[in-house]
Parts: sequence; C-alpha cells; structure tokens
Amino acid sequence: MQISSFEILALVREIQDLVGAYIDKVYQIGKEEILLRLRKKEMGKIHLFIAAGKILFKTKTTFDTPKKPSMFAMVLRKHLSGGKISKIYQYGFDRIVVIEIERKDSTYRLIVEIIPNGNLILVDEEWKIVMPIKEQTWAHRTIRSGEKYLFPPSKPNILEIDIDSFSNILKKSDRDLVRTLALDLGLGGIYAEEICQVSKIDKNKPAKELDSEEIDRLYKSIKKIIDTIRDGKLSPEIVREGEKNLAITPIHLKKFDGYEVVRKGSISEALEELMDEFKKLEDTGEEEKKSIKRQIEQQKQAIDRLLKESEGKRKEGDLIYIHLNEINGIIDRLRKAIKEKNKEKMIREIESVEMVEGIDLDRGIVRLKIEDKTIEIDFRKSAAENAELAYELSKKFREKAERAKEALRRSRERLQEKKVVKERKRERTFWFEKYRWCITSDGNLIIGGKDAKTNERIVKKHMEEKDIYVHADIHGAPSCILKCRDIHGKEKEITEKSIEEACQFAGVYSKAWKQFGEVMVYWVYPDQVSKTPQSGEFLPRGAFVIRGKRNYYRCKMEMAIGEVEIEGTKKIMGGPVDSIKKRSTRFVVVQPGHVSREDFAKALANKLKTSSDKILKVLPPGDVQIVDARGIDIGDRE
Repeated sequence: MQISSFEILALVREIQDLVGAYIDKVYQIGKEEILLRLRKKEMGKIHLFIAAGKILFKTKTTFDTPKKPSMFAMVLRKHLSGGKISKIYQYGFDRIVVIEIERKDSTYRLIVEIIPNGNLILVDEEWKIVMPIKEQTWAHRTIRSGEKYLFPPSKPNILEIDIDSFSNILKKSDRDLVRTLALDLGLGGIYAEEICQVSKIDKNKPAKELDSEEIDRLYKSIKKIIDTIRDGKLSPEIVREGEKNLAITPIHLKKFDGYEVVRKGSISEALEELMDEFKKLEDTGEEEKKSIKRQIEQQKQAIDRLLKESEGKRKEGDLIYIHLNEINGIIDRLRKAIKEKNKEKMIREIESVEMVEGIDLDRGIVRLKIEDKTIEIDFRKSAAENAELAYELSKKFREKAERAKEALRRSRERLQEKKVVKERKRERTFWFEKYRWCITSDGNLIIGGKDAKTNERIVKKHMEEKDIYVHADIHGAPSCILKCRDIHGKEKEITEKSIEEACQFAGVYSKAWKQFGEVMVYWVYPDQVSKTPQSGEFLPRGAFVIRGKRNYYRCKMEMAIGEVEIEGTKKIMGGPVDSIKKRSTRFVVVQPGHVSREDFAKALANKLKTSSDKILKVLPPGDVQIVDARGIDIGDRE
C-alpha cells in the first residue's frame, strides 16, 4: 500500500498548522526514519514523523529515541534546531513535500520524497544538498552532499492543467483510459478507477477515442475531488477488506462503496495507525525493486535520447561543412542587412532564398533547411564556428550518454542484488566478521586486523595465552591471531598445519600481494608480543614489539575465495586454498593478476548469487587473476 498524490495534497493542507512552529530537537529513530520535535504556543509540543519514501504525519505520540544521535541527526540539529517552519508545500502534484525552515542567518529546506526508494534531503537556500539520509545516483540526478538538488521527473501537474492540455494528453495516448489517467497523468490506480466510475465511462476504452463531452466529464470529476480536498471537506478513511488494509483516502470514494471503512479524525491519525504496515515496505524490498526497474527504463530512454541528440548534432556539423560556402554567403548577407536602413527589404530577400526557413534577429539565428534537416545557424558566428559548436555539443551528449550507461549498469547491479540477496538485517552475523577471518582445515579460527584500530583490538581483546600471533615480515600487514578455539569457542589444539595456513592467511592480506610473488611470514607466542617500545622509541597505533625468536614460513601469493556454511548461514570466506577446499564446494583460486578487484567481485558475486560488497571484503589488497575453480563455471579466466 502506497499513499497517492491526493493523500499528500490533503496531508499538506492538514499540517499547515505546523507553520510557525519551532524545531526543538531532531532524532533519527530508524534506518530512514526521522522525528522532529516541534513547539508552538497554541499547540504545545508535537512531533512530525518522517519515513523516507513511505510516510509523513504529525502526532502527539512519544517515541523511543536513541541516546546517541546519528550523523544525519547531528547535521539536521546543527542547521535546523531553533529554526521556525515558514512554509510547507507539495511540489506540483508529486508525492514530495517541501518544508522550509528559517533561521536568523539562513533558510533551509527539508525535502521529503514519499515515493518508492525516496529520500529525505536537507538543502540550503540555493537548493544545494547539505546532506541526504542516503546517497543515490540516477542518469538524470545525483543525491549527494554538495550537489544541486533536482526533483525527480514529473508528470503533468493536474492541479494546474487546463481542459485543452488535458484533452491533448488523452488524445495522444496509446493506452486505455484508466492507465492513461493512472500513469500519464500520475493519478494512481485507485483514483483513476474512481474518476472513470463517477464519470460513467468505460475504463478500458482507448483514451484517444474519447469525445469532447466525455473528456469534459472526466476533467470535472478530477477537479471536483481536488476542490473538495482543497476546501478542507475531508472525511479520512481506512478502507479494509477482511483483515487487509486496502487504502487510506482523504474523502469517501464511490469505488469503495460496500467495503468496510474506518473513519478517522485526520489523515495523520490514519497514517499513524497503519505506520507499521507502511514500514513493511522496506522489509519486503518489493517497492524498491519496482523503483529500480523504473529507473532502469528511464535510464535506457535517456541513453537513447542522448545518443540520438549526439548523432543529430554530428550530422549538423557534417552538413554545415558540406554547404560551408552557401551558409557563409547567407551569413554575410545577414550581417550586411542588419546594418542597412532598409534592412526589412533585404531580410525579406534573404528569406526568399530556398534554403532559408526563417530568421530570428533577436536571437541572432537563421533557420536553414539543408537536405532533410532544419538547422539553426548563429549568424554572429562563421559557418565553421557553427559546425565546431555542433561537434562540441555532439561530444557532450555522447559523454552524458556514457555516464548514463554507467548509471544504468549500477542500477542493474542493484536490481540483481535485490533479487538474490536476503535483507542483511535478517542474516546472522558472527562476532569474528568484524575482522578478516578464516577457519583452518583443522577447525581453528583465524582473525586478522583490517586497519590499525582492529590490529590493536584483536591483540588486546582476543589474544589468549594458548593462541599464536602471526604477521608478514613486511610493512603494511595485518596482525593475525590463530585461535586455540573453534568458531564456537571450544578449545581446539593448534596443529602445524593450522600454523602454516595462518601464515598463508597473513601473507596474502599484506601489501606483498601487490609487490612480490612470495613473502616471509613469522609466528610467535602471545608473551612475545608487547606494546612497550624500547626507551626513547615511539610505537604507533596498531604496531607491536616482538621479542625473542621468530618462526618463519615462506608463503606463496595464492588464496581461495568460496562459499561456506556456518550454522545454516551461507558466508563468503577467503583464505588459504586448503582451508577453503576443506569447507567449500564452490570456490575460486586466485593469484596476483591484472583483473581489478571491483570487476572480479562483480563477476564472482554473480556466480555465487551474493553481493559484490561481500566479495570485496574478503579479497586481497590488489588485482587478481583466477588460476583454478571448483563448482563454478568461470568461462574466460581473464
């Protein structure tokens, strides 16, 4: 269930009483959920609940709030606390609400996109993004701090459309009536059917076949709903069928005659009652999949359009050069004509030239029909300069198309990941996944640091008396611990085989991967590892002093990545080949190579039906090449 633009229209009218309220506090109470605590003399304290892409309502309900604010909440507090809400409005007839907040020195806008995969964005007076609740990229816009905010592509604004424009949209449509109203005019399925019903017109009738009287009835039906909502004659309802909630509407719709309806005092009250149901949209991920699919279609259309424009401008440049002398002749005549007193006569003479279609003196443009194409020529420039300008525009359109192709590729990857990966919050996570990790063929757990902070932590927090400390003999290597336990915490004797695999693990995750074919790796006992440096020396974070004898292994730069199962949960594990072979039936063996980590991760993620991020987490710090595989058809190993 999604709320439509009509519900947004009613809701925005309803929350106009928040104009003049001051923002006391901002909380992030969910992944994409914000609570604004407001204060207004005649209202007392009130909250505005916002869930990006889903819902917005005012409430007196008290919510549990986190003790520590998120980064997004801190940014909102910095810019909005103490600010006064000066305006709340709906953008066009879209499901987008803009809240303007004034402070002494500036004005900010909080943009609430209540659309699938919608966002919550703070922008400044110049519509420059201060911070979004999440970063997003499409072919037509980028939601990221520092970027100019652009609204999503809009449908015609039904609030302002006149009867002639309305009629033209219907006449040009290749769809039936109900789909034209729902999709082309953005009314949504429920209201499209309602309008067909009250107008007494078959919803399946082709839109282009409507006569003027039918179009007039449809137009008046739409305007009647809009006027009823704008005049505040609201009777909010939750429509139910059995235990299923079908819709929230600001007025009663004839479409729902005979259905169970629960009347509410306000749209906000209705939305709050069904808040959990709206939040489930995030749990299923279906709405986001639909949104991504729409993005893909928009991106494909944008690519086609940009390539056509690029080709069109290239052809313009070619045609100008082919007819260079003729065009320069017309340009010369125009330049002379505008200097003469009787220029009107001379302009008419030029317009009579077969090639000339029209002249716009104010813009400095002459339109020429060259072969089958009409080209606008700036007569303030030479023909050659016009051709170069056309080529430059062709290049820009082509570059934009390439960027759009990259955005399309990312969208397809996101859709693929949504199809094959379970929600991460539902997937069990083990404590050792905070670090690099592996299970030896004998069952011992190996953990390794990812950076100076985690190098320090694994030694101070996780190293026990019977463990083994392992480190590659090179600057830029993780501290690794071979545990005397298995992943369940049960004691496990450390064998020579496990020590060898732990050394291999430490070696491949060091900088040696990018520099050498082999590396020396040493292991020592815990009592040989110290944070106390020699007198007068400094020991940086994540570094340790090793005292006493070091035991060395020569390790080849080779490792495996595969799918393993731990307590019924599938995980991606990287490490020594023997460790992976013991526990995985689907894996690849890699060595340093020339395939980028990112490209490799995407390819392997596709084979293992997982996300590329999970593959990247277990890859060594450099490019790779596949040398062997089991249970995976890798095709071309390059």
